[in-house]
Amino acid sequence: MKKTMRVILIALFTLLSLQLVEAREFRDFTNLEGKKIHGELLGLSEGVVRIRAKGKVFEVPFDQLSEADQTWLNERKQAGEEKSDYKELIFEDDFSAEGFGERWKHYKSASEVKDGVFYGITAPDSDHQAVDTIKFEGKQDMEVAVKFRFSGPEAKRFNLKFDDNQYKGSHAGHICRVVVSPTMVMLSDGKTGNFKNEIFDKKKAGGKLDEETKKLLESKSAKASVELEEDKWHDLLIQTKGDVMTVSIDGKKV
Repeated sequence: MKKTMRVILIALFTLLSLQLVEAREFRDFTNLEGKKIHGELLGLSEGVVRIRAKGKVFEVPFDQLSEADQTWLNERKQAGEEKSDYKELIFEDDFSAEGFGERWKHYKSASEVKDGVFYGITAPDSDHQAVDTIKFEGKQDMEVAVKFRFSGPEAKRFNLKFDDNQYKGSHAGHICRVVVSPTMVMLSDGKTGNFKNEIFDKKKAGGKLDEETKKLLESKSAKASVELEEDKWHDLLIQTKGDVMTVSIDGKKV
């Protein structure tokens, strides 16, 4: 019997957004009445500042913060605007609500949300990794930011996949993906690689791949060694532009 796989913890998920912060930032925030709270800045959107403190997420109106806090936040926002090519916010979730929101869809997943954290869980005896997805109108150049940590000995790796449900040339419309483990990061092209229909179907049927196809597949992925501390939060940033995909962890390109 397979054990329940608690694959990953995700504290904040942002898709194609202007990045307000690249790493976890903590600060003593002060409101107009002089009351202070020490917390982590999660984001600023539509005049509301999201702060995680004491295990909870607070939404504070921007204009209710001190002048010093407002100046600091404006400087962070301006710096992000100057260096980011990704302006349109498609989706974000800080998992402060009870359970998953309506936009989340699941396939053979036992994942759950509790205490402001998304636990990615593959169910016992499942014949497929847990899949938790967000669907949106087709885009090309995208940025995805995730805060994550591996939790426990069963947490081996997780995937972040880009799919196109309208594309019929690859299995399940897989286009590309990033695989992250404590020791390795892999980027792969599924559209013309492993998930291309002709290749996927042949492998699924147990057929042997010819040498030309094997050589082709070698060119469809890239691996990099990393050393990620388990049970520690990390920042993952994935960017696509044209046919190039770039991955950074904790502010460093891998």
